[in-house]
Amino acid sequence: MEKFVQMLNKKIKDETAAFAILGAMIITFAITIGVYEYINYTRLSEVNSNINMAQEGSSDIQGTNIETQNMANEAMTNSVIDVEDTKKKNEEEYEKLKKEKKVTSAADKYYIKVNYGAQVVTVYKKDSNGKYTVPVKAMVCSTGRYTPTSGTYRTLGKGNWWPLMGDVYGQYSTWICGDILFHSVPYLKSGDKSSLEYWAYDQLGQRVSMGCVRLTVADARWIYNNCPVGTQVEFYSSSNPGPLGKPSTKKISSAPSYVRGWDPTDPDSRNPWPKYLKELKEKEEEEKNENTVTNTVDKNEINTNTVNDIVDKNEINTNTINDTTGGNEINTNTINDIVDKNEINTNTTNETTNTNTAEDNKPSTNTNTAEESTNTADSKVSI
Repeated sequence: MEKFVQMLNKKIKDETAAFAILGAMIITFAITIGVYEYINYTRLSEVNSNINMAQEGSSDIQGTNIETQNMANEAMTNSVIDVEDTKKKNEEEYEKLKKEKKVTSAADKYYIKVNYGAQVVTVYKKDSNGKYTVPVKAMVCSTGRYTPTSGTYRTLGKGNWWPLMGDVYGQYSTWICGDILFHSVPYLKSGDKSSLEYWAYDQLGQRVSMGCVRLTVADARWIYNNCPVGTQVEFYSSSNPGPLGKPSTKKISSAPSYVRGWDPTDPDSRNPWPKYLKELKEKEEEEKNENTVTNTVDKNEINTNTVNDIVDKNEINTNTINDTTGGNEINTNTINDIVDKNEINTNTTNETTNTNTAEDNKPSTNTNTAEESTNTADSKVSI
């Protein structure tokens, strides 16, 4: 009996231990699943947060830069450029460059006019009289609050990816005077041609810069390559854009993100714009051709319906002709009947004629008889 109780107790203990182990395993498993789900949920939240940040990134960057620019504008509200002082310093710098023989006769090849009223830069060359009256190139630009309002200056230097106000950078910069440069639309990263402030590019032709003259990459590059140090630059304002008018630029903010970070005019072989525009044009051509085919099919259907209508009309006309032919047959029979009747009438007339002839012969017989009677009487008298 004692052995049985011991065995029973041992079995109970073993089962209890087994249940305890099983319970521990279940609890551990549940905790593991809970931890896994928590980690997964946390990661998912982070991913969603990053997606939202990415979607709002471009507008945030734009808003930040606009805010920075507005703050800079606010800070410089009371600062007005001293044209005379700026011009004097420009002339001094130019004389130094001449002494250092950094200015050549090529500096007089072109004359640049910046019309900040119309936001147009026009480049001139000399005419036969040696005056700058021959327009060579027009460029749309963006000037700003501190752009010189008058005066003629000499360019003093050049550089690529120069830093600009607001922790941005410009391609193909040409120093005009003071802090005023010709340069491309700003980039967020130095040397990174895919970091263009695309919203600022869309503003070309408007007065939105701090004072520098913003240009497309192609135009800034043209001045950089063709107008040596010492080239004259005149500032003035007019509603007339000039002899070559005001060029327009492509709006790029609505383009895909991998494209809009580049200046469309940048000649760099890595620029995605040429390929993108080509694909866009091919797609438009395909859609145009599809529409043309659809219109042709519709017209063919209309023509088919017209042909069917004509066939139906021809069938109607054929039936009419058949009906008419049937009618003509009836008329022909009627005519034949009339002819037959005429023949009957003719016969009747002939018979009547014959009757009359017989009657005419009768009197003739009577007359002869009478004459014969007379002759007989006469014979009697003679006798």
